[in-house]
Amino acid sequence: MEEGIPNDGLVDLTPTQNYGPIGIMPNAAHQTFHGFMRANTYELAIVEFDDLGRCYDRRQIDGVADRIDALRTAEEDAIILVFVHGWKHDARSDDDDLSHFRRVLARVADHEKNLPGEATPRPVLGIFVGWRGMSEFGIGDAVANATFWGRQAAGNRVAIGSVRELFGRLRHYRNHRREPQRGLPPGSPLLVITGHSFGGMIVLSALAQSLIEAASSPVGELVTSFADLVLLINPAIEAARYLPLYDLLADEEFKKRTTSQPPVFICAQAENDEPVGTFFPIGNVLHRVDEATIGQLEKDCLTHALGFVPAFRTHKLTSPTGGASFALDPPGPEQTNPFWVVGASKEVIDGHGGIWLDPFAAFLSEILFQHVSNSRAVGAPARRRA
Repeated sequence: MEEGIPNDGLVDLTPTQNYGPIGIMPNAAHQTFHGFMRANTYELAIVEFDDLGRCYDRRQIDGVADRIDALRTAEEDAIILVFVHGWKHDARSDDDDLSHFRRVLARVADHEKNLPGEATPRPVLGIFVGWRGMSEFGIGDAVANATFWGRQAAGNRVAIGSVRELFGRLRHYRNHRREPQRGLPPGSPLLVITGHSFGGMIVLSALAQSLIEAASSPVGELVTSFADLVLLINPAIEAARYLPLYDLLADEEFKKRTTSQPPVFICAQAENDEPVGTFFPIGNVLHRVDEATIGQLEKDCLTHALGFVPAFRTHKLTSPTGGASFALDPPGPEQTNPFWVVGASKEVIDGHGGIWLDPFAAFLSEILFQHVSNSRAVGAPARRRA
C-alpha cells in the first residue's frame, strides 16, 4: 500500500514533534483538536488515553459524543470505523497506522459515494484510539522491543478504562438507529471496530460479552449487540479469553446454521508474527506450572495467543499467483459461520507490524465493502433527503 502522509485535505492534526535518537515518549496527548476534523471525503477524530486508561483530555471524547448525539437527534445514519493501534504506535500525526487508517477511510467514503441507488451517501466517520503503545524508543527497535510486557500491562488497563465509555456511546447510537423511530423504518448505520496487537486485546476485552451473546443465538442471521464487525489483527491477547466463544461455535446446535452472512468477527494472524508467536509462549510458560488445565486445548490457551491455537483456525489467507489479490480458503465474503480466525501467510501480513500490505488491504476492502453495501440496503429510504 502507498506510503507517506495522505493528501486528503486534513489540516487540523498537530504538527509532528521531532524527538531525539533515544528517550521516553511523553505521558501526554499528541493531538489538541477536540471532536471530528474534516478531510475531503470523511471526518476523523482522535481520542487518546493514558497508561491508566483515562482520557488525557476529556474534550476529545466529549467532541465525539457531541457529533454522535447530533446524528442520533437528526435520525441520520453514518459509517463509523474505529481503529485501536497497538505496540510501538501512538497518536502522533506521522504515525504510519494513522496514515494508513486515513487511506482506509477515504476508500470507504469513495465506495459509499459510488454505490447505486437514490439514497444520500452516509458520512464516513473515523475514530483513531491512541495510547502509549510507544513508551520508549532508540537504537533502532532495540529499546522498544524491551517494552513488550510493560506495554501489555498498560494495554490491559486501557482495556478496562474510559475506552469503554467511547465504545458505549457508539453502541447506543448504532442500536438506536437500528430500531424504528417515530414511524420511520430502521436506519442503516454501520459500526466497525478494529484493533491491532495490544489494540486487539483492548477491543476484545471490551466487546467479548457482546460477541458471546450473539453466538448464543444462532437462529437466522446473527446480529451482535455492539458492532457490525469486530476485527483483530495480530492480537496480543491470550487464547484463554476466546475459549467461551469457541465452545459456543463448536456446539452442534451452532453448526446447524444455514444462513450465510458476512463475518461479525475476524481475527487475522500472521504466521510469522514473532512477538505474538514467540514472546507470548515464553512469557506465559509458568502458567503451566501453577494453573490447572483439562486437555491439550486448555494447555495451548494458557501460553499461546488467540491466533496461534490451531483448533481456533477457520480460514487460511494467502497471496496467490495470477490476477487475484488474495486467496481465502474457504472462499467467499459470506459464510454460515460469521466468526473467523484467519491464518495469514507472510505475503499477506508480514510479521507483527506488516499489516498494510496490498493483499491484506484487498481482503479488508472486500469484507468492509460487503458490509457497507449490505448495511445500505437496510433502511435506505429513511436516509433520503428532499
